[in-house]
Amino acid sequence: MKAKQTKSALIIGASGLVGKLLSEAILQKDYYTSITLVLRRSIDLKYDKRVKIITISDFDALDQYEEDLFSEDVFCCLGSTMRKAGSKSAFEKSDLIYPLKVATINQKNPNFKNYLIVTSQGANAQSLFYYNQVKGRCEQALLALNLPGLKVFRPSLLLGSRVEKRGAEVFFNFLIQVVSSPLKVLGISSFWSIEAALVARAMLQVAMNENERTVFYDAKTMVQLTQ
Repeated sequence: MKAKQTKSALIIGASGLVGKLLSEAILQKDYYTSITLVLRRSIDLKYDKRVKIITISDFDALDQYEEDLFSEDVFCCLGSTMRKAGSKSAFEKSDLIYPLKVATINQKNPNFKNYLIVTSQGANAQSLFYYNQVKGRCEQALLALNLPGLKVFRPSLLLGSRVEKRGAEVFFNFLIQVVSSPLKVLGISSFWSIEAALVARAMLQVAMNENERTVFYDAKTMVQLTQ
């Protein structure tokens, strides 16, 4: 009898908006035989026997968990804001240094195939906006690693229920939905915002295609992938 093919996934940032939804989506399918969730805090999620939980309170210590972070498909859903991070250096750690570290660690993994990361619409290392600048620098650094497969997801404003409430984001979520609704009635597509659950489904859909190459996905493409 032919042995069942094994397939592993790691989600770092699994307690965040996209990460939690991605975890739920992956657990609903039998595609992965091994699933590692890297968390800073516990989440309300029904696990099964395929799941391994790694709780790391300080991501500066990622190197100490090197082999635990090895996976064929690595999903990076880390993301913060300047307000939440508290400083530019802390923000760069969460949105640039840590994502890069996880990718670098997996370069030592002979079974590593794909690195799938959420950045942002407008990511550009030369941007006048610091947030987009850091996201762009992260993308550039990942490209320089020549990973076997790099999938970059650039969503617009993410819609969904977060554990922490971001005041400005809540307001813009409301504003965009008010503006977008009439456009949808008129048959006009708007990609100013995107449901976080849709981003999660698009990431899983791409991973299951197993294409080992570099691809960037904007909000419109993610919508098309999940239709």
